[in-house]
Amino acid sequence: MNIEDIEKRASPTKVSDSVYLNTLAQKPGSEAVSEGRQVRSGRPAAVCLGLLCVLLLAVITGLSVTHNAEREQLWNRYNNVTVERDQLLDANSNLTLERKKLQSSCEVLTRERDALRRNLSDYERLFLQEWKQFGSSYYYFFNKEKSWSAARQDCRERGADLVIINSREEQEFIKKENKYVWIGLSDAKSEGQWKWVDESPLSTAFWRSGEPNNANGDENCAVFSTTADTLKAWNDIPCSYEAGWICESTQPYVRRLQ
Repeated sequence: MNIEDIEKRASPTKVSDSVYLNTLAQKPGSEAVSEGRQVRSGRPAAVCLGLLCVLLLAVITGLSVTHNAEREQLWNRYNNVTVERDQLLDANSNLTLERKKLQSSCEVLTRERDALRRNLSDYERLFLQEWKQFGSSYYYFFNKEKSWSAARQDCRERGADLVIINSREEQEFIKKENKYVWIGLSDAKSEGQWKWVDESPLSTAFWRSGEPNNANGDENCAVFSTTADTLKAWNDIPCSYEAGWICESTQPYVRRLQ
């Protein structure tokens, strides 16, 4: 083996060593290039992170504004509901008052209705109990006997009064009953001044012959006598005497007789 062959065999080793040395010589530079690349690649990340922060802040701000708006709307709704509630409470109070008024009116109407029914029933009983109509008046002839004052009180308790005779026709109507009864005529307040129970003066008189004579000085009440053969049938006698009586009412609704 000659020297050239030895050098040829050794060449590859030298080449490899040269490559190795070049590699070693370039290694520090490669690290610098890598670090530069890392710096350059980190900048976009920072920018993105900043943008994300800005975006997040914007979202939070938007949500806060939206939340405040919704809260304001809810508050306004609450106020509106409160006002409506108060209005409803006032309306309910007014309705309660109206209901009480209607109930009171209903009670009044019910009482009036019941009174009308009673009056109607009394009117129906009027004829069943021998109340008799003549002209515009209604008459009841009592057979039991009382004093003039007690007889008048009985009539007044029934919504009537002792009979007042104002015409010949009325005198004839009473004469047909042929009863010895008190009439509403007296001069007890002033002797000789005969007046009816309504304080009207005597205008038409049907005294018996010689009457009134005020016998014994105490004949102050008039009675309808049955002994007269004519329409002149009135006689004055003491008011304390007892006789039947005639009640007269101008209203058809007289109280029920017991």
